[in-house]
Amino acid sequence: MVNISLLGIPHDDNSSFMKGASEAPSHIRRELLSDCYSSWSESGIEVCASGRLIDHGDVLFDSTSDPWDAIEQKVTLAMESGDPLICLGGDHAITYPIMRAVRRRHSNLTILHIDAHPDIYDEYQGNPRSHTSPFARIMEERLE
Repeated sequence: MVNISLLGIPHDDNSSFMKGASEAPSHIRRELLSDCYSSWSESGIEVCASGRLIDHGDVLFDSTSDPWDAIEQKVTLAMESGDPLICLGGDHAITYPIMRAVRRRHSNLTILHIDAHPDIYDEYQGNPRSHTSPFARIMEERLE
C-alpha cells in the first residue's frame, strides 16, 4: 500500500504584496478531511483511509534558525519513508528549499513549472529569496 505524506509549510515572509499563504496548510487540511467531499480516487483508492495519509505536521519557524534550513530539513525527514510527499504551503519562495531536499533523493528529477510568471527574477525589492525568485535559485544550483 502506498501512503501519501503531507507537510505544511506555513511561510510567506517573502511575499512582496499580500500575506496569507502561510495560512494555507490548515485550510487545505480542513477541506481535505471534510466529510463534504469524497476521499475516493478514480482508481478506487480511499486517499484519506486510516493510515494512508501520513501528516508530518507543519514546519515550525523561530527567530533563531534560517527558515530555508528548517524547510529543507523537515522535507528531508518527511521523505525518509519513500512515500510521495505533498507540501502544503506558503508563497512560491518555499519551492527552492523544498527542491534542494527533493533533488538529493531524486537525482533525475524533472520540474514542470506552470505559473503566470516564471519566478526567475534575480531578486525583487532587494530580496533574493523573494517569491519572484525561487526558480532563479533552482536554476543556479541546477536542481531542475
